[in-house]
Amino acid sequence: MIRTAEVFIFLILLIMVACGNTTISTDTDQVEITEDINPYSDPPGYTGNPFEDFPVVIGVPVPGETYEEQGFEILSGTHFTVQISAATSQETAQRLAESVSADITLPVFIDHIGVYWKVRVGAFPAREDAVDYSRVLMDLGFTDAWVTTREP
Repeated sequence: MIRTAEVFIFLILLIMVACGNTTISTDTDQVEITEDINPYSDPPGYTGNPFEDFPVVIGVPVPGETYEEQGFEILSGTHFTVQISAATSQETAQRLAESVSADITLPVFIDHIGVYWKVRVGAFPAREDAVDYSRVLMDLGFTDAWVTTREP
């Protein structure tokens, strides 16, 4: 049901963008839009900051992992990483992550996405850096290693 609603909203926005000048109405007021609508910007007439009441997050401590001591900087936004496996159980992913951690110096992450536990290595700001490091992992035997993005 949610997917249908998302598709419906997307189609409405698409039609509004295609039509150019559009009127958006709510129960309480009506806003006349005279320019094309950018679906990635704030709604027309919105001037607030949706994050003004939230604290600034600099990092999240993870028990037992101290990458700062090793000199690693874990990127806070979306970044590139190298995925070496997608396991169907957390235990399998954990064993693989521990095994890989013994052979490399970069941080190893396990991300639970859908039904898979994805084992990923490193946090690279540039795709080229991740591609270069994927070759190192391939030499270690992870021939299916590939570059992807990760959002912590």
